[in-house]
Amino acid sequence: MEKQIRLKAVIFYSVVLLFTIIIVNLYIDFAKLLNFDFLYNKLDKITATQKIAPQRLFVNVWRIARNEYVDSSMNHQNWMKWRNRYLKNIKTMEDANVAINTMLTSLNDPYTKFLMTELYTKQKQIIDSKVYGVGIIFNKSGDNIIVNNVLENSPAQKGQILPGDTVISINGKAVSKFKDSSTLLFDSLSENNNVSIKLKRNNKIIEKTLKKSEISIKTMEYKILPDNISIITLATIMGDKAIKDFLQIIKLTNNTKTIIFDLRDNYGGILSNAIEMANYMLDEEKIISIESRGNNKLQIYASNENIFKKKNVIILVNKNTASAAEILAGTLKENLGALIIGENTYGKNSIQQVIPMSNNTGLILTSNKYILPNGEDIHNCGIVPDIYIRDIKLKSETKQKDLMMEKAIEIAKNIMKKEKEYDII
Repeated sequence: MEKQIRLKAVIFYSVVLLFTIIIVNLYIDFAKLLNFDFLYNKLDKITATQKIAPQRLFVNVWRIARNEYVDSSMNHQNWMKWRNRYLKNIKTMEDANVAINTMLTSLNDPYTKFLMTELYTKQKQIIDSKVYGVGIIFNKSGDNIIVNNVLENSPAQKGQILPGDTVISINGKAVSKFKDSSTLLFDSLSENNNVSIKLKRNNKIIEKTLKKSEISIKTMEYKILPDNISIITLATIMGDKAIKDFLQIIKLTNNTKTIIFDLRDNYGGILSNAIEMANYMLDEEKIISIESRGNNKLQIYASNENIFKKKNVIILVNKNTASAAEILAGTLKENLGALIIGENTYGKNSIQQVIPMSNNTGLILTSNKYILPNGEDIHNCGIVPDIYIRDIKLKSETKQKDLMMEKAIEIAKNIMKKEKEYDII
């Protein structure tokens, strides 16, 4: 009888305890619902095409940055001050744009930015490796715009615009008057289909009229030289097709004795693409470490899906080799003993998310940073080449001579010649 009573007591108190746990959990849930940020998180399951009030958009960006920006100190400032300063004064989308960009500028991070509809649309096109424009990629130096590269099969290439050309004016307007120094491919520099460009080349003034069109960016190409050397040029690591194209090219060039990867002017791309490319060339070595806020580290190793036949690897880099391209160059140098030829790379170790926001806008936010396998942090210093060669291209009106590539081919031939002599001995 006593045992039965005790059993009932255990059951009773167990039920009470369970009920208490449920009540506590319910209380915690209600407490979260009373927190506005939590409520916004629930309500923000929306698409970029949905329209919300400019005030609300500002708060959403403020909150996402506070919760996910890589530096939890927010550049050593009180992040709440921006909400207090702007929230009551925002009435229009232009107000929100100014407030958000001013707030993000305080992070002193050139890669974190808010994009209104036009620039956000172009950012998505670039990620998809498709753009609408004339096909010029440039560097802005002071008031000058220098042509850095010309996309294949673009209006600029057909118009015989060459890397190194200095742009003087666009549609009659001096380039120094354009405020947006980050504009790519001249997309937003003309509302019309035709773009009139005045250039300076070898002290000569040249005028071109180009018709804008949709350009499919060629991510990579290859060629096999008679000397058993293959060259793979990776223009970008963007696009959904990048991995498929990379695997196909690796298989087509696998039987050559030396491979030259040309990563010059490769501004990077999608992090996962760089990791997957390295994964197909390594066994189980470390590719990179990823650090998030709070110094949390994720070590990423190759998963033994290697299809790459062992061979000499040479990598060409220059000052514009950046981000995901630096990951690929760095991990192949450390794990395969790749020889790096060229200039110090750009030195960008931060990782950005492209976050769709409401009202057809987007947020690019630095959320992590990467460290190379040996623990090297290349931020602002880049990868130092094994053999330093300036990236000089001697150009004429219709063609150019690539001195760095010629030197790389010469080195590749010498390496193979020494290996052959060693085999004979």
